[in-house]
Amino acid sequence: MLNKKNIINLSLGVVLALGLTACATKDTSSILSQKDMKIQELQKQLDAKDSTIETLKSTTASTVTNESMTNDENAVANSLVPPHAKPGECYSKVLVPAVYKEEVKTRLVHEEKTDIKVTPPTYKVVDKKVTIREESTKLVLVPATYKTVEETILVKPETTKLEVIPATYKTVEETIMVKPETIKLVKVPGTYKTVEETIIVEAEKVNLETIPAVYKTVEEKVLIAKAHTEWKEGRGEIEKVNNSTGDIMCLIEVPAKYKTVTKKVLVTPATTKKIVTPAISKTINKRVLDTAPSTKEIKVPAVYNTITKTVLDTPATTKEIKTPAVTKTVTKTVLNTPATTKEIKLPAICKIVKTKVLDTPAKEEEVKTPAVYENYTTTVKTEDAYLRWQEILCKTNTQNGIVSKLQATLKDKGYDIKSVNGVYNKSTKAAVNKYQEDNKLSTGALTVKTLESLGLN
Repeated sequence: MLNKKNIINLSLGVVLALGLTACATKDTSSILSQKDMKIQELQKQLDAKDSTIETLKSTTASTVTNESMTNDENAVANSLVPPHAKPGECYSKVLVPAVYKEEVKTRLVHEEKTDIKVTPPTYKVVDKKVTIREESTKLVLVPATYKTVEETILVKPETTKLEVIPATYKTVEETIMVKPETIKLVKVPGTYKTVEETIIVEAEKVNLETIPAVYKTVEEKVLIAKAHTEWKEGRGEIEKVNNSTGDIMCLIEVPAKYKTVTKKVLVTPATTKKIVTPAISKTINKRVLDTAPSTKEIKVPAVYNTITKTVLDTPATTKEIKTPAVTKTVTKTVLNTPATTKEIKLPAICKIVKTKVLDTPAKEEEVKTPAVYENYTTTVKTEDAYLRWQEILCKTNTQNGIVSKLQATLKDKGYDIKSVNGVYNKSTKAAVNKYQEDNKLSTGALTVKTLESLGLN
């Protein structure tokens, strides 16, 4: 027999399996909606099976007479023969139907559950400063300055001229320095090279992939009616009851009845596995300094100029006549300040690029869903059916035309009477049983109370 506790545990297992499945889908609300639909479908199946079991139990119980639970003095369990019987009266064992009432009960729709809600990581795009050329220095040449000065040079020195023998002179060439030797600083520029640099574009991330649970359908036999025995009438529709013969009944063994039901059981539970997505990087070209700029010294030779001048060759020998010296003013360029160098700083060259960085990491949190209950109405048996002795219509006390009146009355009330012929046949008996069931009267025979209910005294 199908165990309700097992069904609830099965449903709970399915709910937990479906709850685990919710950890790494992108569309979490859609997954939860599908879970709720599956839970409702399982609950409906469970309710249908409960209703079937209750109906089968109720049907089985209604066919069994519980003779020990009645205080009716006319009950068969309390008296082997009808009590207080009078001559001319006929009695038979009739079935008093069970009494039922409706009760409101509470049942669990789904138990409290805890789901794992996964909040995926978020990323943001930020500006990142990338250096294309490092900061460097540059040597700038500051050239030397010169100035022009006047210098008096001796063209003809003071001489003494002899009257008799004049002095003789000659012209000679003389080299003078116009521009002294200097040192020139020549700049040797720095050299650069291009190198590759790898930057992270998207960080590594971990996703959860859900592997759904696997189920299989199995069949199970459910007992709906236990094996039991029943008494069957031996002959005739209307039996005369007397002290010598009594009712003629046969004890029949009725085998147990079973019903095959199918149910879904868990084969493998749902699981999850982690899928690691590697980080995404990008290679960029970057220009860096290979050799630093420098300077080297180059010697600039001095500049000379050749001039012609007259000098004394032979002095006078007889008479000295002094001739004053002859001078000449010449202009020449001389060094004012020597050449120098100065250092100039070249700033680094940078570029702003867009890059994706982690803003908030992924996180998990538990979301609790409380248990849900609902009220439902069910029929509960308050009194069992039992057999009792009850006065019936029989050959001894049957009046002429009573069966015809019975048939006509039942036909007027809408019951299936084939023909009003005064014969208590199968269709008449079936109509009587139907009338008794509809009016909650004892069944099993045509009782006097049934006739009184129909207005046939």
